[in-house]
Amino acid sequence: MKNTLVFSIATLGLLASLSHYAFAQDIEHIHLSKSETLQLDEVFKQALLNAPQYREIAARNEQAQSHEDIGQSWIAGRPNVQLDYIDDRSLSNLGEKELTYGIELPLWRPGQKREMQALGQRYSQQASLWQQSFTLSIAGQLRTALADLQATEMLQALEQQATEDARTLLSAVEKLFDAGEVAQLDVMQARSLLLAQQRNELAADARRVDAERTYYVLTGLSAIPSTPLSETRIEAEEVPLDHPVLQLLQSNIDLEDANISKALNTAKGNPTLTIGSRRQKADAYADYSNALALSISVPIGGKSFVSAAGSAARRAKVDAQVQYYTAVRELNSKLHEVEHELFTLDLALPMAREQAELSRAQWEMARSAFELGETDMSRVVIALQQARASAKEYETLSLQYQRLIIESNQIIGVLP
Repeated sequence: MKNTLVFSIATLGLLASLSHYAFAQDIEHIHLSKSETLQLDEVFKQALLNAPQYREIAARNEQAQSHEDIGQSWIAGRPNVQLDYIDDRSLSNLGEKELTYGIELPLWRPGQKREMQALGQRYSQQASLWQQSFTLSIAGQLRTALADLQATEMLQALEQQATEDARTLLSAVEKLFDAGEVAQLDVMQARSLLLAQQRNELAADARRVDAERTYYVLTGLSAIPSTPLSETRIEAEEVPLDHPVLQLLQSNIDLEDANISKALNTAKGNPTLTIGSRRQKADAYADYSNALALSISVPIGGKSFVSAAGSAARRAKVDAQVQYYTAVRELNSKLHEVEHELFTLDLALPMAREQAELSRAQWEMARSAFELGETDMSRVVIALQQARASAKEYETLSLQYQRLIIESNQIIGVLP
């Protein structure tokens, strides 16, 4: 999947048609429809557009552009208009008048303009890297939502199969009761088993509705791709340094480093050049004289103020470095934990599959034996419960294995 956020009008039109308001679904618990044409990349694009953080993209780009514009300016700040007027009529009244007007221009310190241009580039780089990190974050949320949908759908199917098995058992027990071969207690036990299993099926349906609601809130879509999410594991011993999150945190360090120079220059102040004109006359009988007025102001001293501003900026850089190295440690720790779980499941899955097959065969044999009068009801119930538990455990482990692969890819920064 590409990282671009510019989508065609046709694609957005299709997504808009799928994202109609699903109030009826919430009330009636109607499950999301499955679309043969809806692809994962379209769902991902819609999730990006639907995310609240999507609004930050324009703001961050604007921030970067504004700092780049400052770095291109030929003055160091906003110019000021200056006006001075002198008139002695209310005091000595000799007719002395003086008018000075001009514009005050803040000037760059040596190397300051180049540093400001670098700061603008840092903001621009950070805006781009933030977008990549945002894209990966939404990909992770979508992966989780789709994995939850797949898991709840599978568990619901298992509960439905278990309900059908319990219903089949009840039907067989009722026939045997009608033939006088079993007691009423066996019928009641089979009926109780069916009712308990039907409650399990309702609970599984509710979990599926919750997962679908999470998907709907994330994407705004009322349809899901018919093809389940499946990924191939990307092997990596360590989290790469070009991971979007790590690159963003590194850009924060670079930005804070540039902000140190900005803070120092701000604390030092900028020299200013004032260019204007002076019009004056000494008394009421003198003629006006005009002259060019130039003045320059250079800030001096203030070492303690400059040092304080620099220390605050350096502290911010250290905080950014701490966040970076903490993220590296946490990501690698998560990666190694997932790798260990995958190794364990590689060994456990074949055993779980065999156990599920054996439990299913035992249930079929117990049911047949009960119908022939060779075993009692309690053994049949135990066999059915074991078959259901073994099948659920195997399917759960299979989904967990696929989820761990997805999580591993997410941790190392791979998009689906």
